[in-house]
Amino acid sequence: MYNKFFTFLLISMTLPINAFADGQGVPINYDNLSFFEEPLAIEIGPATVNTNLLIDQAVRYDTTSEDDTYNTRVNGQITAQTQLPNSWQVGATYVGNYDRLADNDENDEYLDNFSVFISDEWGTLAGGNVTQSVRENTRRKRGFGNADLANDEFLGQLDETGVFYSVRYNSYVASAAADKEGRAETGLSFERPIGKHVFFVSGRVRKGDTSESTDIAEDGDTYGGAVVGRYIYASTLIETQIAYETIDLDSTSQNNDHVFGSIGTQYKYGAYRLSAEGSLGRYDGQDRRAFALGSRIDIARGTSLNLGVNYEHTNNQEETTGIASVRYEL
Repeated sequence: MYNKFFTFLLISMTLPINAFADGQGVPINYDNLSFFEEPLAIEIGPATVNTNLLIDQAVRYDTTSEDDTYNTRVNGQITAQTQLPNSWQVGATYVGNYDRLADNDENDEYLDNFSVFISDEWGTLAGGNVTQSVRENTRRKRGFGNADLANDEFLGQLDETGVFYSVRYNSYVASAAADKEGRAETGLSFERPIGKHVFFVSGRVRKGDTSESTDIAEDGDTYGGAVVGRYIYASTLIETQIAYETIDLDSTSQNNDHVFGSIGTQYKYGAYRLSAEGSLGRYDGQDRRAFALGSRIDIARGTSLNLGVNYEHTNNQEETTGIASVRYEL
């Protein structure tokens, strides 16, 4: 794990970067440490290589353990792409996430996602760890800083390896993903500025399985749908999600309903970014709720102070965490 992590870190930091680029390929960075800075790029032969690197040093207090921890996280992404003579764009993206205190605040963890893709005017086709990419195209925006809202996603998941396709037509983006087990997710989004206002609406449906979830111990099929609406005016954003999921466990003939929704707002003022969001849900006769407050304060280019308070109530257990971190993005 250490060799894999430090090799990736060394490559990301030593590339002779000399330009800016927007190329991100397929959205396979599912971590809550999302990038704000544009990727930096170089030309290597016929290909353009884009790279991001984020280092986050945090102090965290947990009300359950009543203890504070000091964690280091690193998030990096490398995309290489080139254009073929027939105008097709082909490339590959690798995302690595290192968490020093991931396993019960004791052991480190390195997770990575990889995809290869080809795109033209007919859309983008990709393979690899891409099955969460439909959600990335249709989800509510992540909160700022160290905000991390819980209980705001389906319990049924797809296997991480599969295929993904997306196509844009004017203000519409349609996307679909499927894994090797036959589970699938499709989504459609619409976004358009009208005067000083920006409107975004999306919907997605998923056939998943609880074997890929950490919330349910039993195996079963799941079917769910979610709708997201977003409104932006100047520096203010307001958005909401409403979702429903039915869960058919193998051990019982009854279907369990999972209903959940969330609402959030974000505001930007100069170097300050603030967010507040909350979720409510119910599954198996128990209430599920959460809220998250986040803030990001830009200190200098690439350097920021990030704050977050996250509360979660699940299975009659409550947990509140407070996180403050200094983050540097290259």
